[in-house]
Order: sequence, then C-alpha cells, then structure tokens
Amino acid sequence: MKLDKISLFILACVIPAACVDLDYTEENTRDEEWTYEYYENGIKNMVFDVYAQVYNTEFDDNSAYFLAGATDEAQYALETGAVNNYVNGGWSAANPYSRTWTKSYTAIADICMYLEKIEQTDISDWKYNSSYEIWIQQMELFPYELRFLRAYFYFELFKTYGDVPLVTTTLTNAQANNISRNKSEEIVDFIVNEIDAVAPHLPLTYAVIPGGEIGRATRIAALALKARTLLYAASPLYNKNNDTAKWAKAAEACKVILDNANAWGLKLSDYGALWGHDAFFNPEIIFGLGRGESNSFEMANYPVGVENGSSGNCPTQSFVDQYEYQSSGKTFGEENQGTIDLSKNPYDGLDPRFALTVVKNGDQWPSNGSQKKVIETFTGGFNAAPKYGATPTGYYLRKYVDGSCVTTADNQTSRRHTWIIFRLAEIYLDYAEAVFNATGSANDDSFGMTANEAVNALRNRPSVQMPEFTEDGTAWVERYERERLVELAFENHRFWDVRRWKKADEYFKTIQVASISSDLKLTRKTVTRKWDDKYYFYPIPQTEIKKNPNLTQNEGW
Repeated sequence: MKLDKISLFILACVIPAACVDLDYTEENTRDEEWTYEYYENGIKNMVFDVYAQVYNTEFDDNSAYFLAGATDEAQYALETGAVNNYVNGGWSAANPYSRTWTKSYTAIADICMYLEKIEQTDISDWKYNSSYEIWIQQMELFPYELRFLRAYFYFELFKTYGDVPLVTTTLTNAQANNISRNKSEEIVDFIVNEIDAVAPHLPLTYAVIPGGEIGRATRIAALALKARTLLYAASPLYNKNNDTAKWAKAAEACKVILDNANAWGLKLSDYGALWGHDAFFNPEIIFGLGRGESNSFEMANYPVGVENGSSGNCPTQSFVDQYEYQSSGKTFGEENQGTIDLSKNPYDGLDPRFALTVVKNGDQWPSNGSQKKVIETFTGGFNAAPKYGATPTGYYLRKYVDGSCVTTADNQTSRRHTWIIFRLAEIYLDYAEAVFNATGSANDDSFGMTANEAVNALRNRPSVQMPEFTEDGTAWVERYERERLVELAFENHRFWDVRRWKKADEYFKTIQVASISSDLKLTRKTVTRKWDDKYYFYPIPQTEIKKNPNLTQNEGW
C-alpha cells in the first residue's frame, strides 16, 4: 500500500510520489516480509495509509462540497453539485454516497491485519541507523494509534448507518461476504471499551515525542471520540426511551476533558484563528485533518466575479437569521422581519462570528490586495444573478476560505488548510447538551458545571463577547441549538446534529434564501427541499447487499 501524500495534520508532511524507475530495487517491489522489516517505507507507511483514510467530507478532499449544502446552513451554487442529491431525492441504495462504508472498512481491514501481524515486525537490521531508537519508540505507539483509528472509523459507520458489521479480525472474501450487522449499542460499547483501553497509552502531545509528528492520535483525541460517541448514543435517534443515564455518561466523558484542559495545554482561541495557514498549531484544535498548500478550496468558494471563483457553498438566510445581536440577544430574524432595507446596515452589532463566517453584500472580499473588491450580491450586481453560478442565497462563505490566496491566472498563491475534526468548543457544547438532558435543568451543577456555564465559556471569549445564557427548559433547547449551529458552522456538524435530534422536519424541509433588489431591499424566499425520514440513516450500498445475503437494508431504502 503506497501513500503518495500523508497530510493528516502532520505538518503537511509529504512523501514524494514514486517516479518511474526501470531499475529493480527491493524498495519498489516490496513484499509482505519486506514491509514488516523496513520501517520508513514499510511499517510506517502502512500505518500512515490508515491515517490517510480519515477525511472531512463525503466528497473529494479540498472540494467545495461540504455537507452544509444538504442542511439549512448553505445552498450549493451550482445545480450540478453532487451534494444537491441529498435534497432533491437523487440518492438511493444504487447511488448511496458510499465513501464512508468503503473507506472505513478498508481502513479497518488494514488495521486488523497489522494488529495480527505486529509480532512479525523486526527492524533489528537497522539498529545502527541514527534514527533507530526513534523508530522503536514510534512503533510502540502504533498499535494504540491504530486501535484509536479503528474506533474512529466505527463511529463514522455508526453515525452514518446505525447498525453495522463489527469486524475485529482479518477475514477471507467468503467470510466478509457472510457477515451480519451488529446493533448500534454493540458498536458504541466497542468504541468506548477500545478508547478506555488505549487512551492511557497514547501521549497527550507528540511535541515531546521523538520524531515530533504533530497530528497523530493523542490521548485527548481518543477521549474526545469517546465523548462524541456517547453524546450521539444518548441522542433521540438512538436513545428512543430517553434513558438519562446515557446522557450522564456523555456528560462525564466531556467533563474529563474540560477538567484537564488547562493542564493538557488546551484553550479556547479567537474564533478567526481556527482556520488559516497556521491553524494546525491552534491550541483549541484537538484533532484535525491537514492539507498542504493549495488554493483549490478558494477557487471553489470565492464569489463569481472574483477571478476563478465558483461561488460554492452559499450561506442561507435561514442560517443568517440565527445570529444574535450583541446588545439585546435577539436574533437577526427576530429583529428584521418582512422586507429589509440594507442601506440601514441591519447587520451592524451582530455576533462577531457572523462577519468571520459570512460574506454579505458590501463587504470587501477576498482580503488579498490583488483581488479585493466590494462584493455586490444584489440583482445585477458584479457578483450576483444573472451571472451563471452566482450565489442563490444572497451570501458567500468566508469561514475556512483563506482570503489571502490569489487565484488570478498569473501570480497565484496558496496556503495550508486544516479541517477540524475535534476541538475544545465542541466539548463544551457537548457537555452542555448532555448535562442539561441528564439533569433536566440548565442550571444544575451536580456534574460540577452547569449547562449555562459551559455555553457561556464560549460566549465570553474576548473575540465573541455575547450575552450570557440564563434560560432553562424548552427556551434553553431552542437557544442551545442555535448556538451550536453558529459556533460549529461549516464544520460538518449540522448535517449529523439535526439527524441525531430527529428534527429534520423542523430544519431541513424548507430553507430561506435572500433576494436583494438593485435598491438594496432584501426579501426572503422559501426553498422547498425533499426530506424523507429514511434519510436519518444512509442506505447500505446495494453492491454490498448483492454480495452478502446476510446484510439487511436500512428501513425505507
């Protein structure tokens, strides 16, 4: 298994692609025995091949296709975008978006094989190499890293399909094509037990580990996976009887991280520092997916009218309406009903996270000096309809988009990108949700911190400074869901959060977009999307069911 690029947050580490070489060498014709005796291009590459299966979306890496376009966060600008099949009925068991299934089980098979053959590893022939002691220390961690990754892939399968086959040994093709699905509770128990077993053996950081490869599996990443798994398991989609003990377990798992955050070097950062060229050094990010220097994401999401911009993921008015004003705590939607006169600057005073996430009419964007211009999203404007591919919502995306990237035909520039998998703010929100549901109150401190205190830790950051939460009951739930949407926007949470809450009827059946006239009057338009309750889980790929008669299909598919 040859990996050309390893970029899982390991300082965008790149292993050069193999060039054509007609000379026979053991390095380009390796067999299994060679793999387990050669460290750099054998054992280590095999482990990194597994890391490479971790990804940030169902679609191509660094593409514009966030899952946000299948939620109330965004509308993808081009109708041909594959993400639109989620909302127009274009997916099925025959067209299942099966990347999670394929990549996860590929990685799991590789992990099982490695763990079973780990005793074959013998690099003693390299003992005089100056890096030999570092290799030995890294090899001691590989089994624990791989077990963490296997648990991670099972979480991805669990949240996507519910019940899935639980495989912990290598299988023949015949065996693989006869396995059955395990209950989701068994998958959750497996993940939690694996994390409990491996977390104590994983380092808190690799900064002090020989080799210093930032981004490999840490103890904190393992504990974050456990916390998220238990939160999902406690949620209505899986916890049909609302067993509060499940919420309590999730709260306890989150609290371990929060109680130790300072000692472990974790801290909440400025919101705008969570992405950009140096984001992988950010002390809030627990686990992230790194990419080398590129401007393809910017080309995909810069506005039409900016050279080589394709609009990409366009935030909806439904999303914008959820931002609160700093002075009152009321939302944009509450304060601005009916026709809105944009000449009166209705966005002034909104939550600072709005300006860091959304590009609106009148903003100067992108930030690089070569392309900066005033964005016009009113009808007939430079970045608006009737231009093909212009925003269908009245807004463009700023979050994750590095405005310093130049995308002109000449003199292009590129920057590194980091896609967040776990970060500290999510743990605060997960804890708040779990403790509220475990205790029935946002002000109960029986777990050592109330739900409101956890949320307010985020809102009191110097870069945010929003009015504190004081609500309880159903009012708290409504405001919490809004806060989670705003804080974790475009981090691929909303697609899954609404599913685990079983609230798609409320959030996903219709969205609001903005239509802005040439005299800067904004009106809302309703867009109807297709939703069927079978969408709460993905379909098992039909190709898998044809191969394996013991696999059953998810309900409705």
